[in-house]
Amino acid sequence: MQLVEKSTNVPLNDIQPDILGWIVKGYSSGPVAESEHDERRPVGRLASQVLRLTALHHINRAATGSLQLDKMLSTVVQVVAEAVGSNACSVFLFDSYSDTLVLRATHGLNPAAVGRVVIRSDAGITGVAATTRQTQIAVSAREHPAYFTFPIVGEEEFASQVSVPILLRDPVRLVGVLNIQTFEPQEFAADEVTFLESAGAELAVAIENARLYSQTESALRQRIHELDVLQSVTRSIASTLKLDDLLPMIAEYATELIDGDHSSIYDFDPETGHLVHASSFNVETQNEPTEFPADFIRTVCETKTAMETPPDNRSNGGRSLLGAPLMTSRGLQGAICVSAPGVRAQREDRLSLLQAFADSAAMALENAELYEEARLGYSTTSTLLQEMHHRVRNNLQTVAALLSMQARHGGYDEWTQPLQEAVARVQSIATIHDLLSGGDLTSTTIAAIARKVTDEASINVVPPYLSLQFHVEPNEVGIRSRQATIFALLLNEVLTNAIVHGMKGRENGSIQISASQDGAMTEIRVEDDGVGLPEEFDLAAQEGLGLRIISTLATSDLRGGFDLVRRPEGGTRAIIRFPSASDNQADSAAE
Repeated sequence: MQLVEKSTNVPLNDIQPDILGWIVKGYSSGPVAESEHDERRPVGRLASQVLRLTALHHINRAATGSLQLDKMLSTVVQVVAEAVGSNACSVFLFDSYSDTLVLRATHGLNPAAVGRVVIRSDAGITGVAATTRQTQIAVSAREHPAYFTFPIVGEEEFASQVSVPILLRDPVRLVGVLNIQTFEPQEFAADEVTFLESAGAELAVAIENARLYSQTESALRQRIHELDVLQSVTRSIASTLKLDDLLPMIAEYATELIDGDHSSIYDFDPETGHLVHASSFNVETQNEPTEFPADFIRTVCETKTAMETPPDNRSNGGRSLLGAPLMTSRGLQGAICVSAPGVRAQREDRLSLLQAFADSAAMALENAELYEEARLGYSTTSTLLQEMHHRVRNNLQTVAALLSMQARHGGYDEWTQPLQEAVARVQSIATIHDLLSGGDLTSTTIAAIARKVTDEASINVVPPYLSLQFHVEPNEVGIRSRQATIFALLLNEVLTNAIVHGMKGRENGSIQISASQDGAMTEIRVEDDGVGLPEEFDLAAQEGLGLRIISTLATSDLRGGFDLVRRPEGGTRAIIRFPSASDNQADSAAE
């Protein structure tokens, strides 16, 4: 220590802890090692600094002396716990592929939990440190907003917790989280937090080197294969919205992903708190139901943590049981369990892979449930709307019948003709409700409307002495429901005009209706072989009620246009144009 004071020309008590740590890294371990065995250690703040510098030295020595990850981490958690006087120290490693944290080493917690506990990267105080990349200090851990217990780990008796993200620098990348826990509530001083963050920085490099060493060519190939399979099965289940198909698919893919022999999915009922078997897959029998131990499934759901039973557990015949919770934003949805060969090596990789798959499966199940709810809701709404259209149609037909009766008993032509035209208008509206009550609620076709309107016109508008033929060209030109009623009225007025004026003095004739689409515009042509338009005809100067109605409906309501022209072969051609590109345009056009 005297050597440090001489080189800096500043008393050690005046040097900031983090600066002192970097200074000591440049010196040999001799003075530090000697201080370990010196019974006359200085007391107070300096003693604390020396102990922490010694711990940093041990971490660095563990990193360079061994590339065995588990051995190195086991040493680190013990040294760090002693350095800060904590009752427990643990390391969770981050798996970026599955977005999970795996417990890999602990001093003071249940050692049987190492490698068996996998949590989501945003779970608990540990997850907050991971996602924010910032140290989390909870003097009273149970009062922290993100506090979450893991019964299998044995954390219930601890009062305080510090979670330090283990970060690689340049660029910043999360490696894991270092946890410190104490039985009694404890305030952590700034120099203690600085030490822990320095330890995390040392640990990040050591972990990275050990991981690179452990990832042999065969291990890398296996990892790439697993990730390819995970991506493929995730894509498959995400594209399936039928629960009856999705559940067995998830069970089968989980078995394939973990290289197991059978699996089962359990559905959680929040009202009763019970777990219900939903689906199974067995490699040998394909569909034979397989039950897993109830206590194992219950533990997975209660802890909301992926876990694996020891491979040498006699109760499962020497095989491993892997389980992962199915979690969504709405909470616990259930669990997925897989039976697989008992492999100790890379056990945490299997758990991470299963948890990542379980997260994707849970989202797919939630989407399928929401789709089913929406489908049932749409079916109910459709039934109600169809019933509404049916009743409106009946009411309109009643009105039309009353007007028709009035027309028959009127006795005067000047009364009968307007009443019959009113009947035709009402019936035109009724035809649309008739179409919508028996088919698609959102749209229909121009041809379907034209056939309905011409049928009503032939009954209510065509005089008895006129033999008139209607020809509606088949087409699939669609029209939105909010446009349909307006178009039916418009077409009825055009047909009435063609019959009353175009066929005046005629005993027979024909009217042809066709439709086409040109980009975002729909065009309908109504052509008759009648007497045609007068030479001096000017559409803009016409003041008749029928043409005014047509013009208003076409321009104001449908946001389109209307024109009347002479046909070269005789007769008149009426042209109706309006936009039909999108639902929004259609709706705004009808407002």
